[in-house]
Amino acid sequence: MLRKILTILLLLVLLLLLVQVGLYVYREYIQPPYPAGKSQTQTDKLGLPTIRQPSSIGINTNEVHYEDTSLPFVDLFRAASPFAENLFRLKAEDVTYDENGWPTRIGSGEVGTKFLGMIPPQALPAGGYTVLYEGEGKLRYGHDVKVVYQSPGRDVIRFDPGKDGLVDASIVITQTNPANYLRNIRILPPGGICRNNPLKRVMEANECGADAGEFLAFTDYYASIVFNPEYLDFMKDFKTIRFMPMSGITRNPVEHWQDRQRPEEASWGGTYGNRGVPLEIMVELANRLHKDAWFNIPHAADDEYMREYASYVRDHLNPELKIYLEYTNEVWNTTFTHNEYTQKKGIEMGLSINAVEAGFEYYTIRARQMFEIWEQVFNRRERFVRVLGGWDTRLDVTRKLLTENDMYQHIDAVAIAPYFGGNLKGYRESQTVDDIFRLTREEDSYRSLPEILDMVRQHVHLADQYGVDLLGYEGGQGLVDWATRKPEQHPNPLFFAANRDPRMGELYTEFLKGWDQAGGKLMMLFSAPRVCRAFGCWGLKEYINQPREQAPKYDAVLKYIAEQNARPAETLAPQQSDSSAATEVKPPKARGPDDPVIVWRPMTEPDRAFFLENPRTLDVLLETDEWAKQDLFGKWQGKWDDETLFLSVRVYDQKIVQDSDDPADDDSVEFFMDANNSRGAQLDGQHDFHLVFSCDGVTLGKNSAPIPPEQLASISVSSRAVYDGYVLEAWIPWKVFGISPKVSNKVSAEIHINDDDDGGARDKKIGWMAQDTNVANEPKQWGVILFSGR
Repeated sequence: MLRKILTILLLLVLLLLLVQVGLYVYREYIQPPYPAGKSQTQTDKLGLPTIRQPSSIGINTNEVHYEDTSLPFVDLFRAASPFAENLFRLKAEDVTYDENGWPTRIGSGEVGTKFLGMIPPQALPAGGYTVLYEGEGKLRYGHDVKVVYQSPGRDVIRFDPGKDGLVDASIVITQTNPANYLRNIRILPPGGICRNNPLKRVMEANECGADAGEFLAFTDYYASIVFNPEYLDFMKDFKTIRFMPMSGITRNPVEHWQDRQRPEEASWGGTYGNRGVPLEIMVELANRLHKDAWFNIPHAADDEYMREYASYVRDHLNPELKIYLEYTNEVWNTTFTHNEYTQKKGIEMGLSINAVEAGFEYYTIRARQMFEIWEQVFNRRERFVRVLGGWDTRLDVTRKLLTENDMYQHIDAVAIAPYFGGNLKGYRESQTVDDIFRLTREEDSYRSLPEILDMVRQHVHLADQYGVDLLGYEGGQGLVDWATRKPEQHPNPLFFAANRDPRMGELYTEFLKGWDQAGGKLMMLFSAPRVCRAFGCWGLKEYINQPREQAPKYDAVLKYIAEQNARPAETLAPQQSDSSAATEVKPPKARGPDDPVIVWRPMTEPDRAFFLENPRTLDVLLETDEWAKQDLFGKWQGKWDDETLFLSVRVYDQKIVQDSDDPADDDSVEFFMDANNSRGAQLDGQHDFHLVFSCDGVTLGKNSAPIPPEQLASISVSSRAVYDGYVLEAWIPWKVFGISPKVSNKVSAEIHINDDDDGGARDKKIGWMAQDTNVANEPKQWGVILFSGR
């Protein structure tokens, strides 16, 4: 009998335990976090009390991507890549999509995407995430996703970090009913916010006291909440938000207003050219936080696009907020497609045979047209600041953009991106974090903080001359080695450690004070939280809810903002430089004919003799008026030691042709050398040399000074095809040119690239320093080069 009673009691205990476990699972993962009957789509507009900062510090957003650790949106699926990008190379036959990117038919296959990638688990609230969707179909989940519960239209999942300690998450549609296809996927975190405090995440309704208002669960009010409360809390401290990365304009060919990103699209993430947050969402973020907004208009946008964009901002952005308006971004940056776009447009207009010059002039023309369109839409221009983008370490480029077509008369500000930390050679030789900080502070170190602040002062002086303000469209530390591809590659571990070191906070304080004291105005730091990767450690924090004490850059910036906000308003105006608002603008001193254009640095690392560390571009159109950078473009560089010139040329060419007796009629590289730097009006027959490099080696060009056959044979050449062109590397003994170089010596040189796409005679030719097509016979057109000792 006793045994029977004990057995019954034990069963009752087990039953109670199972009930408790079941209730826990129901409460945590299944039960709707808010009573039934509440709206699941919309509630009253959520806003914040006006947060005003007299400080001059703004922030750049991030690109929308599943690896973005700023996690700006409550709905995690907002950052997923479009299904059509097919990240996982899933085999689905006859897939069709609706206008918003939802697959309407997948045949016998599957379609999937990723919505989280390499996210630190501490950036994500623990607990069950609710997946809502409409339509009929089946879902499966991949990577670090664990399914807790599934039912039609509603799943609950959680994340378990992988072996790398990070969270990756994917979702796959395995079945869908074409008559009622699966769509409107939303992935929502546990918890919610209190109505009167949208900056703080709460997990349960009882955390909302009387002052905080009612509890708004993410699963019920995601459409109104929109933004991650931690993201709002981070962004609230900055004066202005620059939306360039979030808007997705980088490498985006969008031209027409009807092709812009729209709120109803399946997701806003994706690859370059596809991703981007709709204008409606950016305006809502600025309004909700009461922040001034910096908008960048896509490079290919037509007049209608610019007019509709301006109209929406006029009608929906809080009229109390200031607008900063910039046409495209970093038009001078050759890595961006808008650089090629502006150059092609300039060439089409016949502005110059030099693609760079043509591109700069077109940029000023189109930017001015954009400003005029906005002024027409607003019927005045007082509400927006017309911004022209400059180059922080190229005062000559900034000056050229200001003076091209008297552009300074049609803008309010010129902006640069002062990044400190760029001494790659020194950083690669560094062994400790102390070495990194030493180089970042040394006055003669490339892009050191002292050097960058000196460039800021020069830019303020220039801006004052032309009666415009100097702004920073980006700025901060720039410790990055673009040649690396993995975070563990040297010197990345040192860069990451430096960004996490308290001394980095001290550098930011010095940087911001130096900017202010120089006379710089609004500074837009780069950027919102990002993790450290091989391509940089750009975020002020590494993930959105990283504690302030673990983020020295962020801590230093907040302290500086607080210090500025505590100062009397009249003391916040930047100090004027000594050259304030000159009444007469003096033209820059012209470069003398014997002034060096570039330097050749010594070759000190044999394994990096041909590494393009600071190449010059080849973009002067000598024989063609139709040009595409991917089919005719190049970069070149020279290094030297006592015996040899190390010549590197990187050619971008879609089709390589070698079928002519004369290599200059095929794909080839021509190198001209004025060995005594006489820079004559014609070839002298003694010191002016012409070499032609092809895949078969090197030959002497026509009209070249003679080179003995044995010396010509001493030139070693390596030419190899790569996926988008070819690479030429040449070891040229100095005895070929009859010179013995020394530091401070000068020579003149020119480089040409020949392009043949269809056999026979060449089709196109581009050069480096030419002013006209007779450059091959006029050494005075060639570029002067100084032999540098470091």
